[in-house]
Amino acid sequence: MDSYKTQQIMIAILTDKPNVGKVIGKVVGATRTRNGYLEGNGYLVTWTFGNMLSLAMPKDYGVRKLSREDFPFIPSDFQLTVQHVRTENGWIPDIQAVLQLKVVEKVLRSCDTIIAATDASREGEMTFRYVYAYLKCTQPCLRLWTASLTDEAIRKGMENLKPDSCYDSLFASADCRNKADWILGINASYAMCMAMGLGNNSLGRVQTPILAAIARRYREKENHIPTDSWPIYISLHKNGQIFKLKRRDTLTDSESAELFYQDCKLASKAQITEVSRSVQEIQPPALFNLTQLQKEASRYLGLTLSEVYDIAQTLYEKKLISYPRTSSRYLTEDVYRTLPAILRRLVSWNLFELETDLSEGMLSGLSRSVVDEKQVHIHPAITVTGIRPEGLTPKEQEVYRLIAGRMLEAFLPSCRTETTFVKAVCAAQVFQTTGVRILEEGWHALFQRPGVLPVPETPDGLPMLEEGETPDVCSCNLIRKRDLPVHPFTDAELVEYMENKGLGTVASRTSIIRTLLNRNYIRYAGKYIVPTPKGMFTYETIRGKKIADTELTRDWEALLAGVETGQEEKSGFLERVRSLATLLVDDIFQTYAPSGE
Repeated sequence: MDSYKTQQIMIAILTDKPNVGKVIGKVVGATRTRNGYLEGNGYLVTWTFGNMLSLAMPKDYGVRKLSREDFPFIPSDFQLTVQHVRTENGWIPDIQAVLQLKVVEKVLRSCDTIIAATDASREGEMTFRYVYAYLKCTQPCLRLWTASLTDEAIRKGMENLKPDSCYDSLFASADCRNKADWILGINASYAMCMAMGLGNNSLGRVQTPILAAIARRYREKENHIPTDSWPIYISLHKNGQIFKLKRRDTLTDSESAELFYQDCKLASKAQITEVSRSVQEIQPPALFNLTQLQKEASRYLGLTLSEVYDIAQTLYEKKLISYPRTSSRYLTEDVYRTLPAILRRLVSWNLFELETDLSEGMLSGLSRSVVDEKQVHIHPAITVTGIRPEGLTPKEQEVYRLIAGRMLEAFLPSCRTETTFVKAVCAAQVFQTTGVRILEEGWHALFQRPGVLPVPETPDGLPMLEEGETPDVCSCNLIRKRDLPVHPFTDAELVEYMENKGLGTVASRTSIIRTLLNRNYIRYAGKYIVPTPKGMFTYETIRGKKIADTELTRDWEALLAGVETGQEEKSGFLERVRSLATLLVDDIFQTYAPSGE
């Protein structure tokens, strides 16, 4: 590399994945393969394996054993260390990370300018800044920021490089989050171990509230005491069609239910007392962000959160979709302008049976409901790029089809339904039902997913009815109904809970669940996520403690968003963390070691 440098000015490009490095290398002309990097056309392209650096542990600061007086332990100057892996002999530096970091160091030191091409996100910016700081680099840095990995997007990004300092606030937010998680996780975990005399307990700002939610819901299921109710149904007949109505008030007393049931059995007619109809216009759903994609792929395809996350990343690296770890469900103007050409290609591949034709006029006048610049934070919603999908696994095909289908749904007509509400009196008791019929399928015709449209109480539909009619009573049924306990979280329900509670970010939620799985706090029981004995024990230990409080994490995410926009000072945020760490540690010691032992 040194001899090559004397011939011309060299530019280093650092990515955080080998596959991404190869894609970028091809575009910039760095196509000669070397050991851990690519070379050519004045560029050296190298990569990390994700985030190969982490904040050092207390022992790396010379602290062998913490005493009560050492809490909260907060380094005055955080140090970075190479990621460690667990072995039979304990934790050791990841040898692959060590070797690749040496390659990265040689590449960066041989170049005059560095282009940061790590993931276009908070975490990606932190990955680059940590490497830059750890290797004590001093060269000027530029930032490559792209919404997809197509050749066109990369070329456009290379033509619009910005000084990396433009992303200082983004890095500050990621760095604050990382250090805050370290401070709270280390101090809470060490304090719990010391106070209870137990090891191998890992607590965290986000993972612990999520574990608490999973365990709490599981405990609620286990402690459920079932109760019975006694609904009464009558079946009416008109013009050859039988339809069912339910007694408006469900009874919880079996003796009373039996008396009312006997009255209904004697009735031969019911009188229709109310018929009302309403038309609903259901607009197409918004485009996918990662969380919504995970929810729907879990619900309809049976995939786990991790599977969807990994498949979306694979589709992104294959240039088939835009950046997947986005929180937005809207597009910017520049992305919107590319849609007609992409949709033309998409329709021509015949991936879907479209009853509604996407005509040329429709493609040139697409609905603007998907455009909202204010709702786009860092990256727009997930879209396909217009490159034909080939060589995909069955699961990759299904996820791609889900994303492509959502794009088409967004521009199809609305779905129109008619809901009919019917009330009747039989044996002096009020019965009612609803029926739903589809007037125009619109966007719903594409997938016809269950649970999207209003659910009718009479699935086979209702005949035309008028107030005052007296249809015949065909039958009467009394049913014993036992209420079911709440079931444990599914993947879709858990990610929705995390989203609603502000736990984690779009990019971090999957890794949090993976951490809980890897640390044996939770496991899969079929499609449900349940706590392990270790997880349940930890929950009982931290139940009611501040470290398990979801509101704490929600407030923090708001503060971190302020750091990212420059409205909150980094130093002020970390000072809040210090104060909170003190409260958390005191909370633990006062409960489990009140004497200060």
